[in-house]
Amino acid sequence: MNKISPILLLISLLIALPVKADFNDGVVAYLMGDYDKAFTTMQSLAETSDHGYAQYYIGMMYMKGQGVEQDYKKAGKWFRKASEKNIAQAQYKLGNLYYKGRGVPKDYEFAYVWFSVGASHEHDLSKKAVNKAKKKLSDEELSEADKTITTYVKKYGPKEDVDPSKPIRIENE
Repeated sequence: MNKISPILLLISLLIALPVKADFNDGVVAYLMGDYDKAFTTMQSLAETSDHGYAQYYIGMMYMKGQGVEQDYKKAGKWFRKASEKNIAQAQYKLGNLYYKGRGVPKDYEFAYVWFSVGASHEHDLSKKAVNKAKKKLSDEELSEADKTITTYVKKYGPKEDVDPSKPIRIENE
């Protein structure tokens, strides 16, 4: 049994290294404005390895129309996937889509919920957006949203066991 564990560890590392390299290649392509390459790279990672940050970048490209036709509905789909992987930037972007009613129904309650989850990660833009959405809610809506926030923060908020090999903050907001 002891011989199997090192072999499994080696195999898992060999599988993980290309994913990290591909993601980095995708980020570089995105930052260089090569959106076609960035989209192809990120889409592969987002779909095959369920990579949260790749899902975030796909959402950004759909939201901005970079390398793809602008589509807020698809942006919302990808931001939701990334949000459910605890990506604060995606939670903020998803909250913004709900706040503005772009690609999703206009819903200040869900905007407030997602902004609050993003704020739980200490994401500055989310922290600022919480109050703007909160002002749009009635007392009853606020009460219901606060119950949802408790559940969502447990599921999608910060986790104690953070993987140091994954980026924590994306500074292109």
